[in-house]
Amino acid sequence: MSMKLPPLSIIVAMDSNNLIGDNNKIPWHIPGELKRFREITMGKTIVMGRKTHESIGKVLDGRQNVVLSSNASYKKEGIVVYNNFLDILYDFSGHDEVMIIGGSEIYKIALPYTTKLYITHINKKYSGDTWFPDINYSQWKIIDNQSFKNSDIDTEYIIKTYLRINV
Repeated sequence: MSMKLPPLSIIVAMDSNNLIGDNNKIPWHIPGELKRFREITMGKTIVMGRKTHESIGKVLDGRQNVVLSSNASYKKEGIVVYNNFLDILYDFSGHDEVMIIGGSEIYKIALPYTTKLYITHINKKYSGDTWFPDINYSQWKIIDNQSFKNSDIDTEYIIKTYLRINV
């Protein structure tokens, strides 16, 4: 009997060079994008790496917080820790959408298993040290596309939702 994978989605914001982070922080502050992140992830299981969890600095309320860490002794109140990504897939099989929220290493591991991408494309270049892995966009179709302009920081961004073709 084969295991039914949970619907696995990635949510990420990136600049025009696929940059997602700088020194374990997000290089921009776009309130509308943060609100969207909260709306999409609320009530769901969110999976992140240890560095991402530590950079957030707290449990994200209203969501089951799962941390993937190679450190077997890593423990924090309010989170569930896994040391193997496939164990997460196994334990959450049959669940509703499971959200991968970062960082870069977790995105690389999860991308082959992912069926949906929620990507905020920020039309600006920032400095940083962490990038989202390359995506073969020919394997994805856009199912939602919304453009925004944040006049406070003179930044345009496009929120796209992609569905993997032939899932």
